[in-house]
Amino acid sequence: MIYSLKYFLSSALTLLRMIFIDCTVPILFLFAMDFIAQIAKVLTAIILAGWSFETVVNHRIGYTVAMAAAKLPLLSICLSRRLAIVQSFRSARSIKIALAIGVCLLGVNLLAQLGVSDVGLEFSLSAILKIVATCVLAPVVEELFFRGYLWARLQARGYGEVSIIICTALLFAAIHLPDNFASLFNYLRMGFSFSLIRYFSGGIGLPIFFHAAMNFIVIRHIGV
Repeated sequence: MIYSLKYFLSSALTLLRMIFIDCTVPILFLFAMDFIAQIAKVLTAIILAGWSFETVVNHRIGYTVAMAAAKLPLLSICLSRRLAIVQSFRSARSIKIALAIGVCLLGVNLLAQLGVSDVGLEFSLSAILKIVATCVLAPVVEELFFRGYLWARLQARGYGEVSIIICTALLFAAIHLPDNFASLFNYLRMGFSFSLIRYFSGGIGLPIFFHAAMNFIVIRHIGV
């Protein structure tokens, strides 16, 4: 009992050190990019106010501009650091486990939409821009950052893979600023799923794929 308590406290302290010491600067940079994105969104709204676009079109353009302002600087930094994103060797069984986790994640999202009519997708220019920002730019950059840069950063500092899985999942959920328990649970489910897929697949290719697929399922349901 005492040993278990000591192990739990030691693990908790390690996790806190990872989050508040090793990952503080990258996460603060991420929040700074989000702040800049919000400014870009407001400026875009002001510029578009004089145009005769529909409200939904203005929203899509503002969203796309904000996403680009937040993600593109982060993408350039991640790529400039030459992350170890090459697929490492994993057994066929391990790859199958990663695929199973991803399929289950998508399945849960599809089951949650049973009986609820989809809004569907519109394929105007503004809608396509938002779809690309949501289903391509966001998954690629977020996985490069959380399961690429942060993962490699924590590995280089000697942390174990279990701790890294937990840390990256928690930070992924926190950075999305969930405003209720259901939202928090959803982002935690996503974060742990993507981190486990990263672990079992040995790279970020599959996390990017399943992240993009899940985002597409969501916008297919709620519309753009």
